[in-house]
Amino acid sequence: MTTLDAIILGAIQGLTEFLPVSSSGHLVLAGALLGYEASEDPGLLAFEVLLHLGSLLAIVIVFWRDVLKLVYPRLDWHGIALLFVASLPAAFAGIIIKVLLPHSAEAWVEQQVLSSPLVAACGLLLTAAVLWVAEIKREAVITFDSARGSAFWTALWVGLAQMVAILPGVSRSGSTIATALSLKWVRPEAVKLSFLMGLIAIGGAGLIKSRDIKGLAEADPLPVLAGFFASLVFSIVGLTAIRFIVAKSKLRWFSAYCALAGVAALTWLALSR
Repeated sequence: MTTLDAIILGAIQGLTEFLPVSSSGHLVLAGALLGYEASEDPGLLAFEVLLHLGSLLAIVIVFWRDVLKLVYPRLDWHGIALLFVASLPAAFAGIIIKVLLPHSAEAWVEQQVLSSPLVAACGLLLTAAVLWVAEIKREAVITFDSARGSAFWTALWVGLAQMVAILPGVSRSGSTIATALSLKWVRPEAVKLSFLMGLIAIGGAGLIKSRDIKGLAEADPLPVLAGFFASLVFSIVGLTAIRFIVAKSKLRWFSAYCALAGVAALTWLALSR
């Protein structure tokens, strides 16, 4: 992998992790276009872990006040419990795939589903539909500090949306923000919920994949570092942009993009057979 390729992949990871267009789908499709198959290369698997680490650090930087509020000056048990409930479905699915499945079954899921350009293309079309529906006008009443019943019940549904976003092409940020908006969360609070959940989801995915970090020993350090910093910088840009986009009710712009990208990917796959 060249340094330029690493920067391109880092930029794709950073922007698409937080813009509602699916980082996993774009990385799968970009890898196919560039001729890289991460599921078959331990060095590239380890590189993906570092790209996600860059995105994780970006959340801490951009949402540092909200992260700090969870633990200082005292533990915010309500907020912590809300994030725990919202993170359960994706954690359950991740444990089944990465821990409980036999190695052969896990490898099949990784190669035939999670690394499939076809699944990624279809996932982009699903993301397009979800984002379009999310912009239907509703009365927004729920916040991060809302009464336990309403906030926790809706957080569980947002968590189920995050679980579906394990599939490539289904945007984690797009599906969670769209679900929260559909369940009457206030727009800035929906973004906050999505990305504080992202700390757990991205961190957990990185932890599970960290067993592949040994592959870094096989990689040139310059492209790896370039990819990491590209991911960090473009993640900060993406996080800043999505807060503005949601506030201004512009998610349908990204719905149109995902629809076009999904159709283009399906066309490319059909023509390349």
